[in-house]
Amino acid sequence: MRKLFLLLSLLLLLVTANAQKFIQIEDKAFNFGAKVGYNSTFPIINSLTIDGVEAENVRLQYKVGYQASVFCRINVDRFFIQPDFSWQRTEGNILFSLPASTESDLVDGNTPKADQFLLRTSSLAMPVMIGYYLVKEGPYALSFMAGPKLKYNYKARYTTHFSEITNEYINDSTPFGVGIATGLGVSIWRLFFEFTYEFGLNKVESDFKDKSSQTPTERSISIDKRTNMMSFSLGFLF
Repeated sequence: MRKLFLLLSLLLLLVTANAQKFIQIEDKAFNFGAKVGYNSTFPIINSLTIDGVEAENVRLQYKVGYQASVFCRINVDRFFIQPDFSWQRTEGNILFSLPASTESDLVDGNTPKADQFLLRTSSLAMPVMIGYYLVKEGPYALSFMAGPKLKYNYKARYTTHFSEITNEYINDSTPFGVGIATGLGVSIWRLFFEFTYEFGLNKVESDFKDKSSQTPTERSISIDKRTNMMSFSLGFLF
């Protein structure tokens, strides 16, 4: 009986030691990782013009978007530098109304009225975050990070409903964006959760044209906005 008790105690100590070794994080000068997550955008719209008429009562309804990224992390004591390359898909509804004088013209069939349109944007981004570990004890860590972010919107689509007819608009430019991003990260072993907020430093002025129209009198949309986005990611650090 005593031998069995000693054997079980030895086995328990061995399992505990292996478990502690498994969850222990060794400090490395260089790590890399990957993460996936969701985002929601609340762009700051300075102006919205449809066929030369400026819209009124512009407001937003956010939709959930998606993102995925790979990154590397250069560690210096409690600080780290994290370059990141990510893909983002964002969506959102923009609600608005046209001036009353314009609405009266719509009855005559001159210019169709739109109450909302759906924005879908696909982007490539490269933030460079500088972080600091507020807590770094064993397998647990809490970090704060901030840094610049470059973005390239390689595809943008605006879908509208004019007089119950769906029109799809494409961007005839390829706008670049520069922003600042901040975030908090919580790590448990090599698994981490990350919350970030991004704000655009530059205004993105985009002109759109009707994808289905082949005539010189095609309808046009012009929008002047600034990025404003929150995101949540789940990742793994190798």
